[in-house]
Amino acid sequence: MPDAATGDRGDGRRRILLVAPNISRQMGGEGLKALQIHLELRAMGHDVRQVTHARVRDEMRRDQPDLAIDYVEDDAAQIWLHRLRLKPLLGLLNGWQLHRLSRTVADRFDPWVVHFTSPISPVLPYFRMPGRSVVIGPLNGNVAHPAAFQSREPTGKKLGRAVLRPMQALLGLLFHGKKQALLLISGGKRTADALAMGGCTADQFVFTLDCGIPDALVDRARIAHAGVNRSFLHLGRLVPYKGCDLAIRALALAHPEATLDIIGDGSERPALQALVAELGLGERVRFVGWVPAGPELYDRLSGYRALVLPSVAEANGIAFQEAMVLGLPVVCVDWAGPQELLTADEAIMIAPTSEDDVVAAVAVAMDRLGQDGAFADGLSERARTKAMALGFRWRDLLTRWQDVYARAHDRSFRSS
Repeated sequence: MPDAATGDRGDGRRRILLVAPNISRQMGGEGLKALQIHLELRAMGHDVRQVTHARVRDEMRRDQPDLAIDYVEDDAAQIWLHRLRLKPLLGLLNGWQLHRLSRTVADRFDPWVVHFTSPISPVLPYFRMPGRSVVIGPLNGNVAHPAAFQSREPTGKKLGRAVLRPMQALLGLLFHGKKQALLLISGGKRTADALAMGGCTADQFVFTLDCGIPDALVDRARIAHAGVNRSFLHLGRLVPYKGCDLAIRALALAHPEATLDIIGDGSERPALQALVAELGLGERVRFVGWVPAGPELYDRLSGYRALVLPSVAEANGIAFQEAMVLGLPVVCVDWAGPQELLTADEAIMIAPTSEDDVVAAVAVAMDRLGQDGAFADGLSERARTKAMALGFRWRDLLTRWQDVYARAHDRSFRSS
């Protein structure tokens, strides 16, 4: 029977409050993941309410008008900090505003569990939710660049890693939100280590996949590879750590009929276009721009021989999961996120020994994959099989998270 005190409606449905700075198809991977979690939990029959920022209100009212959402409004302090580019203080203020509204909504909605689905960094502070069952994550971070790629790592990130231990200890003393919660961790030991520096304990950690894949993609037939196909793809934001320049340089060394489509956009695009011109690859590289996740993108992916994404600091990378599900072979760097999803049996994993070594190895991989359809099909089949075995479908992943929600509720009940 219904139990208002636990957020249980009595029919297997639960009241779940989700919190994220952004839920959007247009604001990067974290925003998309937060939206997909909301939609999938709702499709599973739960009573879901969302707290997020007003910057996504127009998109949500246009595309998802039936979702129950409470919005944090901009105020003078936010605008002032944004103009001064004081990102750490702005992030802290945004976190507090989300937390404050979440407490107000929780008092009215009385959820079974409060799930903060982002931000995903294990370093950013969270505030306590007294009297509530809280889950945070999946958290994923503390990703260093390989030694040979340190020049690509932003100075601020280097400094952050240098002071990580004392900074985490201080934040753990000041902000207790993560210590109250169960923590979904998708970033493996590196993420757990960062959380432990802040005072979190192993009994809070639940290791999980970073995200799921929609039914529309999982239910597609695997891409079958045969014969010669020298069309390759780079997919993602155009920022230095994604390694798009490495893929372009590799194309210059590969078979002269090989081509590279670049789907995505970002601050590095002008520099990449200049590199294409410098290498004389204008007829072989196409900048497609951003294509939203959905049927149009999935239809495009079926025409390529492989995803070439030599990212050197990828926390996870939904593009790798999507490629695995589709059966699109992956060429990547053997580091961080891809290393936790794939092995040399399912992908071409390249050791990050130097930029020149990676470029040369990517070129060799493109030539072999482009020429040898049977080799590509073997990688495709094994990667798809692994994705199915790991339960990449959103519904499968969220079903596993229901057990985490129950643990969080029991944990909160025992401590109250």
